[in-house]
Amino acid sequence: MKKFLLASTAAVGALTLVSAAQAEFTVLATIDKEKIVTVTETITVAKVVDIDADVISLPDKAAEALALINQENFDNQACTNCAEKTDFMNDSFSGNSGIVTWNQSSGNMNNQGNAVAVSVDFTGGTAPPPGVDPEGTGFAEAQSHGEQRTENNTIESVNIIFRDAFMNNSGNNNSGILLLNQSAGNINNQANSVAIAVAFADEGVALAESDLGQWTTGNTILESDINFEDPEMAPVFVGINKTVEINNSLNGTTGVLGVNQTAGNASNQGNFFSIASVAGTGS
Repeated sequence: MKKFLLASTAAVGALTLVSAAQAEFTVLATIDKEKIVTVTETITVAKVVDIDADVISLPDKAAEALALINQENFDNQACTNCAEKTDFMNDSFSGNSGIVTWNQSSGNMNNQGNAVAVSVDFTGGTAPPPGVDPEGTGFAEAQSHGEQRTENNTIESVNIIFRDAFMNNSGNNNSGILLLNQSAGNINNQANSVAIAVAFADEGVALAESDLGQWTTGNTILESDINFEDPEMAPVFVGINKTVEINNSLNGTTGVLGVNQTAGNASNQGNFFSIASVAGTGS
Protein backbone atom coordinates (compact mmCIF):
# COMPACT_ATOMS: atom_id res chain seq x y z
CA MET A 1 0.00 0.00 0.00
CA LYS A 2 2.82 2.36 0.74
CA LYS A 3 4.49 1.67 -2.56
CA PHE A 4 1.28 2.40 -4.44
CA LEU A 5 0.99 5.78 -2.89
CA LEU A 6 4.55 6.65 -3.81
CA ALA A 7 3.94 5.58 -7.37
CA SER A 8 0.87 7.68 -7.53
CA THR A 9 2.69 10.66 -6.20
CA ALA A 10 5.40 10.26 -8.81
CA ALA A 11 2.83 10.08 -11.55
CA VAL A 12 1.21 13.29 -10.43
CA GLY A 13 4.58 14.98 -10.35
CA ALA A 14 5.29 13.86 -13.88
CA LEU A 15 2.01 15.28 -15.10
CA THR A 16 2.77 18.56 -13.44
CA LEU A 17 6.10 18.82 -15.23
CA VAL A 18 4.50 18.20 -18.61
CA SER A 19 1.78 20.85 -18.24
CA ALA A 20 4.34 23.53 -17.31
CA ALA A 21 6.42 23.13 -20.50
CA GLN A 22 7.17 26.36 -22.67
CA ALA A 23 7.74 26.75 -26.45
CA GLU A 24 9.33 29.53 -28.62
CA PHE A 25 8.05 30.40 -32.14
CA THR A 26 9.46 32.57 -34.95
CA VAL A 27 6.78 34.17 -37.25
CA LEU A 28 7.70 35.75 -40.62
CA ALA A 29 5.05 38.03 -42.23
CA THR A 30 4.93 40.36 -45.30
CA ILE A 31 2.77 43.53 -44.87
CA ASP A 32 1.85 45.73 -47.89
CA LYS A 33 1.31 49.37 -46.92
CA GLU A 34 0.19 52.13 -49.30
CA LYS A 35 0.70 55.74 -48.33
CA ILE A 36 -0.96 58.65 -50.18
CA VAL A 37 0.43 62.12 -49.71
CA THR A 38 -1.63 65.07 -51.03
CA VAL A 39 0.05 68.41 -51.31
CA THR A 40 -2.14 71.47 -51.99
CA GLU A 41 -0.31 74.60 -52.97
CA THR A 42 -2.16 77.88 -53.46
CA ILE A 43 -0.46 80.68 -55.34
CA THR A 44 -2.03 84.11 -55.48
CA VAL A 45 -0.62 86.59 -57.94
CA ALA A 46 -1.90 90.13 -57.73
CA LYS A 47 -0.91 92.63 -60.36
CA VAL A 48 -2.00 96.21 -60.11
CA VAL A 49 -1.27 98.66 -62.90
CA ASP A 50 -1.96 102.33 -62.39
CA ILE A 51 -1.94 104.53 -65.47
CA ASP A 52 -2.08 108.24 -64.95
CA ALA A 53 -2.38 110.48 -67.98
CA ASP A 54 -1.63 114.07 -67.14
CA VAL A 55 -2.35 116.58 -69.86
CA ILE A 56 -0.96 120.05 -69.39
CA SER A 57 -2.54 122.08 -72.11
CA LEU A 58 -4.83 125.07 -72.40
CA PRO A 59 -7.21 124.23 -75.23
CA ASP A 60 -8.34 126.84 -77.67
CA LYS A 61 -11.69 125.11 -78.02
CA ALA A 62 -13.61 122.02 -76.90
CA ALA A 63 -16.49 119.79 -77.97
CA GLU A 64 -18.51 117.66 -75.55
CA ALA A 65 -21.46 115.35 -76.27
CA LEU A 66 -23.55 113.40 -73.74
CA ALA A 67 -26.32 110.90 -74.57
CA LEU A 68 -28.21 109.42 -71.61
CA ILE A 69 -31.06 106.88 -71.53
CA ASN A 70 -32.76 105.40 -68.45
CA GLN A 71 -35.58 102.87 -68.91
CA GLU A 72 -37.50 101.10 -66.17
CA ASN A 73 -40.17 98.42 -66.39
CA PHE A 74 -41.28 97.07 -63.02
CA ASP A 75 -44.35 95.84 -61.12
CA ASN A 76 -46.39 95.39 -64.32
CA GLN A 77 -48.81 92.62 -65.23
CA ALA A 78 -49.73 91.60 -68.77
CA CYS A 79 -52.51 89.03 -69.22
CA THR A 80 -53.34 88.18 -72.82
CA ASN A 81 -55.48 85.52 -74.49
CA CYS A 82 -55.61 84.97 -78.26
CA ALA A 83 -53.65 88.19 -78.75
CA GLU A 84 -51.77 87.65 -82.01
CA LYS A 85 -49.31 90.42 -82.89
CA THR A 86 -47.15 91.12 -85.91
CA ASP A 87 -44.64 93.89 -86.62
CA PHE A 88 -43.47 94.49 -90.19
CA MET A 89 -40.69 96.64 -91.62
CA ASN A 90 -40.98 96.21 -95.37
CA ASP A 91 -38.96 98.20 -97.92
CA SER A 92 -38.20 100.93 -95.39
CA PHE A 93 -35.33 103.15 -94.24
CA SER A 94 -33.08 102.62 -97.23
CA GLY A 95 -30.92 105.10 -99.14
CA ASN A 96 -30.80 107.71 -96.39
CA SER A 97 -27.98 109.97 -95.22
CA GLY A 98 -27.79 111.68 -91.84
CA ILE A 99 -29.73 110.42 -88.81
CA VAL A 100 -32.65 107.96 -88.98
CA THR A 101 -34.38 106.54 -85.87
CA TRP A 102 -37.44 104.31 -85.61
CA ASN A 103 -39.43 102.61 -82.83
CA GLN A 104 -42.12 100.01 -83.57
CA SER A 105 -44.10 97.95 -81.05
CA SER A 106 -47.34 96.01 -81.13
CA GLY A 107 -46.78 94.53 -77.67
CA ASN A 108 -47.62 95.78 -74.20
CA MET A 109 -45.61 97.98 -71.83
CA ASN A 110 -42.49 98.28 -73.97
CA ASN A 111 -39.92 101.04 -73.51
CA GLN A 112 -38.14 102.08 -76.72
CA GLY A 113 -35.76 104.97 -77.18
CA ASN A 114 -33.05 106.42 -79.42
CA ALA A 115 -30.73 109.20 -78.23
CA VAL A 116 -28.18 111.01 -80.39
CA ALA A 117 -25.82 113.76 -79.18
CA VAL A 118 -23.32 115.38 -81.56
CA SER A 119 -20.89 118.18 -80.67
CA VAL A 120 -18.45 119.84 -83.07
CA ASP A 121 -16.23 122.82 -82.31
CA PHE A 122 -15.71 125.61 -84.82
CA THR A 123 -13.07 128.29 -85.06
CA GLY A 124 -14.47 131.74 -85.53
CA GLY A 125 -17.95 130.32 -86.05
CA THR A 126 -17.00 128.35 -89.16
CA ALA A 127 -15.49 124.97 -89.81
CA PRO A 128 -12.08 124.73 -91.49
CA PRO A 129 -12.50 125.11 -95.24
CA PRO A 130 -11.63 122.10 -97.40
CA GLY A 131 -7.90 121.72 -97.94
CA VAL A 132 -6.94 123.94 -95.00
CA ASP A 133 -5.30 122.31 -92.01
CA PRO A 134 -7.00 122.97 -88.66
CA GLU A 135 -5.02 124.92 -86.12
CA GLY A 136 -4.81 125.26 -82.36
CA THR A 137 -5.47 122.77 -79.58
CA GLY A 138 -8.83 121.14 -79.01
CA PHE A 139 -10.48 118.74 -76.59
CA ALA A 140 -13.22 116.27 -77.64
CA GLU A 141 -15.22 114.26 -75.11
CA ALA A 142 -18.16 111.94 -75.88
CA GLN A 143 -20.18 109.98 -73.31
CA SER A 144 -22.99 107.51 -73.92
CA HIS A 145 -24.67 106.05 -70.84
CA GLY A 146 -27.73 103.90 -70.25
CA GLU A 147 -29.56 101.92 -67.60
CA GLN A 148 -32.33 99.40 -68.22
CA ARG A 149 -34.30 97.67 -65.47
CA THR A 150 -36.91 94.94 -65.82
CA GLU A 151 -38.05 93.80 -62.38
CA ASN A 152 -40.99 92.05 -60.68
CA ASN A 153 -43.25 91.77 -63.72
CA THR A 154 -45.82 89.04 -64.39
CA ILE A 155 -46.83 87.90 -67.86
CA GLU A 156 -49.59 85.34 -68.49
CA SER A 157 -50.37 84.42 -72.10
CA VAL A 158 -52.42 81.56 -73.52
CA ASN A 159 -53.68 80.41 -76.90
CA ILE A 160 -51.55 82.70 -79.06
CA ILE A 161 -51.12 81.24 -82.52
CA PHE A 162 -48.34 83.64 -83.55
CA ARG A 163 -46.33 86.61 -82.37
CA ASP A 164 -43.97 87.81 -85.09
CA ALA A 165 -41.50 90.57 -85.90
CA PHE A 166 -40.17 90.89 -89.46
CA MET A 167 -37.68 93.19 -91.14
CA ASN A 168 -37.70 92.72 -94.91
CA ASN A 169 -35.68 94.66 -97.50
CA SER A 170 -35.09 97.52 -95.08
CA GLY A 171 -32.19 99.55 -93.73
CA ASN A 172 -30.03 99.16 -96.83
CA ASN A 173 -27.46 101.56 -98.32
CA ASN A 174 -27.56 104.20 -95.62
CA SER A 175 -24.79 106.55 -94.53
CA GLY A 176 -24.69 108.24 -91.16
CA ILE A 177 -26.66 106.96 -88.17
CA LEU A 178 -29.46 104.37 -88.38
CA LEU A 179 -31.19 103.27 -85.14
CA LEU A 180 -34.15 100.86 -85.15
CA ASN A 181 -36.25 99.19 -82.42
CA GLN A 182 -38.93 96.56 -83.11
CA SER A 183 -40.92 94.55 -80.55
CA ALA A 184 -43.97 92.31 -80.73
CA GLY A 185 -43.52 91.05 -77.17
CA ASN A 186 -44.39 92.37 -73.72
CA ILE A 187 -42.51 94.41 -71.11
CA ASN A 188 -39.26 94.90 -73.03
CA ASN A 189 -36.66 97.68 -72.88
CA GLN A 190 -34.97 98.63 -76.16
CA ALA A 191 -32.56 101.51 -76.61
CA ASN A 192 -29.90 102.92 -78.94
CA SER A 193 -27.59 105.73 -77.88
CA VAL A 194 -24.90 107.57 -79.85
CA ALA A 195 -22.57 110.33 -78.64
CA ILE A 196 -20.11 111.96 -81.07
CA ALA A 197 -17.67 114.77 -80.28
CA VAL A 198 -15.21 116.22 -82.82
CA ALA A 199 -12.62 118.93 -82.27
CA PHE A 200 -11.12 120.43 -85.43
CA ALA A 201 -7.63 121.12 -84.16
CA ASP A 202 -4.05 120.44 -85.10
CA GLU A 203 -3.53 118.69 -81.78
CA GLY A 204 -5.49 117.87 -78.66
CA VAL A 205 -7.12 115.14 -76.58
CA ALA A 206 -10.08 112.89 -77.43
CA LEU A 207 -11.96 110.95 -74.72
CA ALA A 208 -14.83 108.52 -75.38
CA GLU A 209 -16.82 106.54 -72.82
CA SER A 210 -19.78 104.17 -73.05
CA ASP A 211 -21.57 102.61 -70.12
CA LEU A 212 -24.58 100.28 -69.96
CA GLY A 213 -26.23 98.73 -66.90
CA GLN A 214 -29.01 96.14 -67.25
CA TRP A 215 -31.09 94.27 -64.66
CA THR A 216 -33.67 91.54 -65.27
CA THR A 217 -34.81 90.11 -61.93
CA GLY A 218 -37.90 88.81 -60.17
CA ASN A 219 -40.02 88.37 -63.31
CA THR A 220 -42.63 85.64 -63.80
CA ILE A 221 -43.35 84.45 -67.35
CA LEU A 222 -46.31 82.06 -67.66
CA GLU A 223 -46.87 81.16 -71.30
CA SER A 224 -48.48 77.84 -72.11
CA ASP A 225 -51.79 76.23 -73.03
CA ILE A 226 -53.03 76.13 -69.42
CA ASN A 227 -55.98 78.21 -68.33
CA PHE A 228 -54.54 80.04 -65.33
CA GLU A 229 -57.93 81.13 -63.97
CA ASP A 230 -59.19 77.56 -63.92
CA PRO A 231 -56.24 75.10 -64.11
CA GLU A 232 -58.67 72.14 -64.13
CA MET A 233 -59.96 73.09 -67.57
CA ALA A 234 -58.49 71.09 -70.42
CA PRO A 235 -55.80 72.95 -72.38
CA VAL A 236 -56.55 73.91 -75.96
CA PHE A 237 -53.03 73.01 -77.18
CA VAL A 238 -52.82 75.92 -79.57
CA GLY A 239 -49.38 76.90 -78.29
CA ILE A 240 -47.47 80.18 -78.39
CA ASN A 241 -45.33 80.50 -81.50
CA LYS A 242 -42.84 83.35 -81.96
CA THR A 243 -40.87 84.28 -85.04
CA VAL A 244 -38.25 87.02 -85.50
CA GLU A 245 -36.62 87.50 -88.90
CA ILE A 246 -34.30 89.96 -90.65
CA ASN A 247 -34.35 89.28 -94.39
CA ASN A 248 -32.26 91.07 -97.03
CA SER A 249 -31.82 94.05 -94.72
CA LEU A 250 -29.07 96.20 -93.19
CA ASN A 251 -26.77 95.81 -96.19
CA GLY A 252 -24.37 98.37 -97.64
CA THR A 253 -24.70 100.73 -94.67
CA THR A 254 -21.78 102.90 -93.51
CA GLY A 255 -21.56 104.78 -90.24
CA VAL A 256 -23.31 103.77 -87.00
CA LEU A 257 -25.99 101.07 -87.05
CA GLY A 258 -28.01 99.95 -84.02
CA VAL A 259 -30.91 97.47 -84.25
CA ASN A 260 -33.00 95.78 -81.53
CA GLN A 261 -35.67 93.20 -82.40
CA THR A 262 -37.69 90.87 -80.17
CA ALA A 263 -40.95 88.93 -79.99
CA GLY A 264 -40.24 87.75 -76.45
CA ASN A 265 -40.94 89.09 -73.00
CA ALA A 266 -39.15 90.98 -70.20
CA SER A 267 -35.86 91.48 -72.02
CA ASN A 268 -33.33 94.32 -72.08
CA GLN A 269 -31.72 95.24 -75.40
CA GLY A 270 -29.33 98.11 -75.94
CA ASN A 271 -26.65 99.46 -78.28
CA PHE A 272 -24.52 102.31 -76.95
CA PHE A 273 -21.84 104.05 -79.04
CA SER A 274 -19.38 106.76 -78.11
CA ILE A 275 -16.96 108.39 -80.57
CA ALA A 276 -14.47 111.21 -79.88
CA SER A 277 -11.97 112.61 -82.38
CA VAL A 278 -9.46 115.39 -82.77
CA ALA A 279 -9.39 116.01 -86.53
CA GLY A 280 -5.97 117.40 -87.37
CA THR A 281 -2.85 116.62 -89.36
CA GLY A 282 -0.53 116.66 -86.37
CA SER A 283 2.02 118.73 -88.30
